[in-house]
Amino acid sequence: MEKQTFTVGRNEGKKDIRTAFIFSCPGQEELKSGLLVNGQTGKNLDMMLTFLNAKRPDIFPSVNRYDYRITNSSEIVHYKAHDQRTEPSVSEINNEKNIERLKNDISGYDYVITFGRCSAIAADNLKQRGVCKETVFLYSRHLSFLCLNSSINTDVHGNPIERGCENATAKRLEAAAEMILQQLS
Repeated sequence: MEKQTFTVGRNEGKKDIRTAFIFSCPGQEELKSGLLVNGQTGKNLDMMLTFLNAKRPDIFPSVNRYDYRITNSSEIVHYKAHDQRTEPSVSEINNEKNIERLKNDISGYDYVITFGRCSAIAADNLKQRGVCKETVFLYSRHLSFLCLNSSINTDVHGNPIERGCENATAKRLEAAAEMILQQLS
């Protein structure tokens, strides 16, 4: 018996915020709630937004993720118990219908931040097609604990971040936020 394919749409955000986010795909938490970037990744995004908002409130005017347009590189839900995957395939991302959906989701936004490899693939596809020419694309690591813990080992001052140390996640998110801000320079 074939498993059913579920999809979760986009978060509209506030009309006056000109920044959008692209994540990989919705998972089990998003399927249950109907809200994108739910669970721990969403909490990590909110924490990262506090750092971004403090330094660039013109681009990041809110610390609430749901004030921003949020979409995914694929709207098809993936999680281990459902289909043994947590990420969309490249062919799923590059599907013509999906790329058209993404174009519509981020069209008119001044800044689009991609979180993770899959969202970067989607953004690069859009750029190669010459759509969203006025949009500035910024790239970030995915905000899952697995990615943060394995890829960010120093804080913004260059000091090592020890696993399990106090405020380790906040230090990693501040470093990830700084990487986004450096792309604006």
